[in-house]
Amino acid sequence: MNMRLVITGAITALALGAAWEGAEAGSAMQKALDNGATRLTADQIAEQFVGRTGIWISASGDKKIAIYYGRDNDLHAQKIGGGWSAKGYYGIADTNNICISWAGKDKGRLRCFDVLIVNGVVTKYKA
Repeated sequence: MNMRLVITGAITALALGAAWEGAEAGSAMQKALDNGATRLTADQIAEQFVGRTGIWISASGDKKIAIYYGRDNDLHAQKIGGGWSAKGYYGIADTNNICISWAGKDKGRLRCFDVLIVNGVVTKYKA
């Protein structure tokens, strides 16, 4: 799964790149690290996400979803242009991952991601 996400705060903006899942995630993440990417710590992940809104853009570019990462670990998503919304929660683990769970879809289970800076872009890889 490829995705781009732009996270915005009061003053700053940040681009998030591909989210890799499955077997591809490990090899893609290792390749990124081998090419100079930096893995973020839990504190750095918090700086990038908490209290900020991101715009997820599908690989094809035809879907855009605004996702808010609340200060109380709440997630709120809404498709830009309408037609879909979701709620959930997230947490930042001491193991330097961000973990998310969408109401309904994830059935209360968390999906965790490593977060790297790859060529200046924040990129998530399924842990």
